[in-house]
Amino acid sequence: MMKNILRIFARDFKKISKNAIAVIVALGISILPSLYAWFNIRACWDPYGNTSGIKVAVANTDKGYSAMGLTLNVGDMVIAELAKNTQLGWQFVDKDAAIEGAESGKYYSAVVIPEDFSEKIASILTTDIQKPHIDYYVNEKKNAIAPKITDKGVGVIQQQVNETFISTCTKVILAALNEGDARLSEKGSSIVDGIVGNLETASADIDEFSAAVSAFSAALEAGGGLVDATRGILPEADELLFSGMESIGDVQNLIVSSRDISSELITAVGDTVQAAEDLAETIDGRLEDAFSDAEKDAKQAASDLRSLTRINDRIIEKNNRLYNTLSALNDALPIRLSAVDRMLDALDTATSRQEALSDGIQKAADTVADAGKVPAEMQSELRQSAADAKASLKKVRDQYVREVSPQLNKNVDDIYGTLGKFSGLLFSVSGASKSLGNTLSGVDDTLGKCLLALQKTDEMLQGAKGKIDSLISEVRAVDGDEQLSKLIEIIQNDPEIAGSFMSSPVEINTQKLYPIENYGSAMTPFYTILAIWVGGLILCAILKVHVREDDKIRGLKPHEAYFGRYLTFMVFGVVQSLIVCLGDLYFLKIQCVNPGLFLLAGVTASIVFTNVIYTLTISFGDVGKAIAVILLVIQVAGAGGTFPIEVTPSFFNAINPYLPFTSGINAMRETVAGVYGMDYWKDMCKLLVYLPISLFVGLVLRKPLIRMNEFFERKLEETGLM
Repeated sequence: MMKNILRIFARDFKKISKNAIAVIVALGISILPSLYAWFNIRACWDPYGNTSGIKVAVANTDKGYSAMGLTLNVGDMVIAELAKNTQLGWQFVDKDAAIEGAESGKYYSAVVIPEDFSEKIASILTTDIQKPHIDYYVNEKKNAIAPKITDKGVGVIQQQVNETFISTCTKVILAALNEGDARLSEKGSSIVDGIVGNLETASADIDEFSAAVSAFSAALEAGGGLVDATRGILPEADELLFSGMESIGDVQNLIVSSRDISSELITAVGDTVQAAEDLAETIDGRLEDAFSDAEKDAKQAASDLRSLTRINDRIIEKNNRLYNTLSALNDALPIRLSAVDRMLDALDTATSRQEALSDGIQKAADTVADAGKVPAEMQSELRQSAADAKASLKKVRDQYVREVSPQLNKNVDDIYGTLGKFSGLLFSVSGASKSLGNTLSGVDDTLGKCLLALQKTDEMLQGAKGKIDSLISEVRAVDGDEQLSKLIEIIQNDPEIAGSFMSSPVEINTQKLYPIENYGSAMTPFYTILAIWVGGLILCAILKVHVREDDKIRGLKPHEAYFGRYLTFMVFGVVQSLIVCLGDLYFLKIQCVNPGLFLLAGVTASIVFTNVIYTLTISFGDVGKAIAVILLVIQVAGAGGTFPIEVTPSFFNAINPYLPFTSGINAMRETVAGVYGMDYWKDMCKLLVYLPISLFVGLVLRKPLIRMNEFFERKLEETGLM
């Protein structure tokens, strides 16, 4: 057996060596796969290091902001920073040219800074805060990857603006505090000690009012973030300490702003109720449309009905959110409002009817999908159910307008009226606190008056509870050490330090595991394995798989012919893989921590791949070649050679572990970046598993297929075309 196999192999190379054209073709099929790999690897050698050639237009229309002694133009600041940035090819043009250039493809994308950009950033200094935006135009048709790169560039702009804004605000605020801080530090630590003592005495009395204050805080929290807004407006604890309580006057602004927020909350509740009723009207109209369409297009009607369940679910969601908000608000009030309790009952009834309507609509959708129509009785029931649901929502809205809203407004007016009185008292305390530096007895008298007023006005303490607790905790935190004086020292010495920290408080310390020098080296395993498979396809396209008998070689058995010709294919395949891998290492100079294992992986992959492709061709003829091409296409997408396999569709995730490409690529990656444990040898073993499977098909299953293949080949020959 072995003698005939070697005779076939020797005859093949003898015939090639005696034919000059055959030698040229042999050299061509040996080198051709390497060109496929080398050109692709070199083309993507360092794409993310050359992004400066990607043109992105930037247009600044920011008019700037000037008020209250502040002059600001953030747009100009952004342009100045981008001029230093080489990440992308920034092109500074006007707005029309930027948009037109992005649309025509001259630029990959365009960034437009609007006219009111600085004004909206400066709105943080007012009660009407507006979030600024940057307009971003991207031409996704021009290139598939470029939009992802330009998106990153725009993200850099956003981060730069945010960091600049935070840093600038922090530096300005801390610099403004320097004067008060300096005055306080000149007075000596005895003033701080006196304030600490008085606040510790006051803390015991404040605890008596915690229940009422907690109730108001809970109501504000249920109102959708009112607590956060109040905390942002209240004077900071440092200002109360260091400025001698000169900023307490801002409490009046708090009262006005909080009153507006409460009114907006009440209005928002009404808007939510109205929105739910409007959605119910939409369901009513579209329900009739679905009934009409059922006779013409049952599939479309079923889809329309199912979309109505989603609208109905939005109503239920609004009802539940409104129920929770009103319930929490009513629990937090000193005395529950009966009108709110009645509205909660009506909301519960409305939600139950909406849920019943959803069930009915879903049942109708299933019926029309199966039977092609909605029975008249079911239509009648759905109309009645929709009418009942709409009536329930109308009842909820009527109760809110007639009963709940007036009572809520009255309670809010009472609360903030009392807060107004408390504000006047705080101003009297502020006047007394200005003499803090002269005598500590004045502070004692002022705090005594304040505590006396607090005992008589429980509701007034609800708005101040959070800040008083925060003040006490901060004072206690610095008692007994020099943290307060140290903070004053830091602020006075260099506000730049605090500004820099606030803009970017955390830095990332990246530790690269198995670092790869460039993108080309990272892509080498994929393109090399791909080239080796392509090399096998080229061999089966050029070389014949069937052995022809002559005077010296006769009476061949199928397995002798199989192995005799496969040796020729294997040798060519090994030569192809060595040329590819050696070129990767010494021509392209890719990163490779273990060249020997890299070459071994390439040779092993070639032996396995050529055997698989050779077996498919000799067993199934031209159909086998087609199967080999199909396997190539599937493996390119499913081997995880480019994108992580986790981001591909579920089909490719499922087949990934069973593809020859997967094991070959993983083995080469170990040699390029660094071997972890036994992973390389595990991948090599997985790759070799395909060899016995291929041999079984070629030696055992091929025998019953020989006659069938001969029949197919005769029929194809008869066409004179195939």
